Amino acid sequence: MKKILLAISLLVGGVATAQQDLQDQINQLRAEIDQLKATAPAPLPMSQDEEENPIHKKFNMYFNFQSSFDLEKVKDQDMTAQFKARQLRLEVRGDITDRIFYRFRHRLNKSNAATSLDNLAKATDMLYAGFRLDDKWALTAGKMCQAWGGFEFDLNPMNIYEYSDFVDHMDNFMLGAMITYAPNKNHEFNFQITDVRNDSFEKLYAGSSFEASKSPLAYIFNWNGSFFDNKLQTRWGAGIQQEAKNIANSMVMLGTKLNLPKFQVFFDYMMAYENLDRLQYASVYTTTAVAVPAYLEDTSYNSFVVKAEYQPIPQLNIFAQGMYEMADVKNSSLPSGAYNNNYRSYGYYAGVEYLPFEKQDLRFFLAYIGRAYDYEHQPLSPMLDKNRVSIGLMYRIKAF
Repeated sequence: MKKILLAISLLVGGVATAQQDLQDQINQLRAEIDQLKATAPAPLPMSQDEEENPIHKKFNMYFNFQSSFDLEKVKDQDMTAQFKARQLRLEVRGDITDRIFYRFRHRLNKSNAATSLDNLAKATDMLYAGFRLDDKWALTAGKMCQAWGGFEFDLNPMNIYEYSDFVDHMDNFMLGAMITYAPNKNHEFNFQITDVRNDSFEKLYAGSSFEASKSPLAYIFNWNGSFFDNKLQTRWGAGIQQEAKNIANSMVMLGTKLNLPKFQVFFDYMMAYENLDRLQYASVYTTTAVAVPAYLEDTSYNSFVVKAEYQPIPQLNIFAQGMYEMADVKNSSLPSGAYNNNYRSYGYYAGVEYLPFEKQDLRFFLAYIGRAYDYEHQPLSPMLDKNRVSIGLMYRIKAF
């Protein structure tokens, strides 16, 4: 009996000792964890808009998409009804460090064939890298959007229902370099030098008597300004384009915007004087059997665009837009019997956009787009008046 009691005593004592050792190990482990927490570096701060992104804007991927169901009536033609994807662009951008940034944007519904001058596809809008020298100066190089100015020009293409004639006929994604100076948060000045075109002179002006420039470059100065706590904004730009040997074109784009909490309106004035016609939508008529030059000289373009937007509630945007555009040719530069056709065009848009989510750039829209064209004499291939009603969506999809 004594032996049994002794065995039980030893067993109980061993269990108690083992339990105490286990508890000591647990307490030691807890102390080590607490010490690691106390000495671990604090997590890097994250912006409120990027809380889901642990790499802090180093890599951001978007799909810019616009699609709609369109009812369209073109003058003297039957009405059509169809679905159409107007925009589909892949975009990748980010800040590698506080100083180094990059951006790539590519159209997925356009040809990937390389052009003959810069050897990049016209489908590639942007492919550039930049370096912030300090908090005021930055350098950017690569394929980029020319910094002409204007608010219509500056909008994300997925938010455009239809461009003005002026912007629609521009080639504005070019290889080049830009220096930026921002003296403060309200003003930014850009000086940019880019190629004047993507393709070779021989391809663009095939059969012409003009001679290619040895330096086919564009020189652009741009100012983006903000006044009165961002209530008044400017996007102004002007530049010279060396289109051919001893032939330069000039362009000015002035955009001014009133930006109130629930109401915004911008006005763009765009002007181009082209010694060698590049926009190529000016019109000529003839009174005799005279050959009109394939490439016009001394053309001038003037466009006026105004757009107003109103948000009665945060989820609703009501807009209206008007356009008036002119394209003319100097009669003195035309052969005898050929005359400026006084091209005039009008645009009038209206619609409503519904934005259901505060932190998603998703818009459902119903829009009317009207265009009308006027000539002094009806050309053989005129631009035709048209009216369109579209219902669809715009979505800047944050894929990563």
